[in-house]
Amino acid sequence: MVECGISEIQAKPSIFKELSVSKIVDKRKHQDIGYFISSKYKKFIDQILENIEKEEKREKLKKLKNYQDLEFLEIGIDDGIK
Repeated sequence: MVECGISEIQAKPSIFKELSVSKIVDKRKHQDIGYFISSKYKKFIDQILENIEKEEKREKLKKLKNYQDLEFLEIGIDDGIK
């Protein structure tokens, strides 16, 4: 995998035509920014993105369920005094 800096991309945007997979880094801050993956890998990427979206939805539903369970407990417990 080839690493590309932001300045390289700005200087030569056509570099993406030459690459299939590349890690994009901020060389000054020494941080990873992301990845460039060529569209020839679209079928693989679509499946991965679908899995990520499903997992994110599951996590949101778990949080919502936990919140609703707590809310139910607060409403459902009654000491019998009116």
